[in-house]
Amino acid sequence: MVVELFVLGCSAVVMFFHGAHLLFHALTSHVALRSLSFLGFVGW
Repeated sequence: MVVELFVLGCSAVVMFFHGAHLLFHALTSHVALRSLSFLGFVGW
């Protein structure tokens, strides 16, 4: 029972982090492209 709960909890955490990572990656890549282009424009 304890092992099942542990595995279930680990699976939930992994799924949560995987979804958060995808969302974070999508957001940061979008923001990074904009900030890089903006900083490159200002820097030059």
